[in-house]
Amino acid sequence: MVDGAMHEFWRNGFNATAVERLCAVMELSPGSLYGAFGGKRELFIAALDRYMDQISSDAIRRISAPASGMEGIRAYFSNLIDAIAEGRRARGCFLTNSLIELGQSDPEVSSKIATNLARLDAAFASALTRASVAGEIALEPGAKSSAYLVCLVQGLNVLANTKPNRSFLENIVSSALRAL
Repeated sequence: MVDGAMHEFWRNGFNATAVERLCAVMELSPGSLYGAFGGKRELFIAALDRYMDQISSDAIRRISAPASGMEGIRAYFSNLIDAIAEGRRARGCFLTNSLIELGQSDPEVSSKIATNLARLDAAFASALTRASVAGEIALEPGAKSSAYLVCLVQGLNVLANTKPNRSFLENIVSSALRAL
């Protein structure tokens, strides 16, 4: 049920998503929506949580799973490039879009997204540490480059809205990873 709302908010943003449309995709009456969630904003928060549980957690697992730190990082960016190039991220990232739209005006949204970005940063730092120890990358800057990778992700998420082609995205990522 929340998945439908999540996709509506992702597609249109919080402000441009009408309660009537949310009711339609969730197959709820307005009274049932308010009864179940309390209101549009509370549903939006539930949708953010759902996104973090589903998509963000999967991304962090992708980075963390391989023994090779660089393999995890490459797997993450390969999946992100695929999602953007194939149109599954034609609207960018729900969290990034929400941060741009509401980050300055809604402290709870900003805090949730900051927590998620910190989780991503920690996953990258761990992968970079594994890569440094294994000799896949230099010891310096090593794990200190995690914020650089988070910024790269956010930039790609914003660029997704321009519908870039695969080779453009691959060039950006390969240049960034060479810098490590």
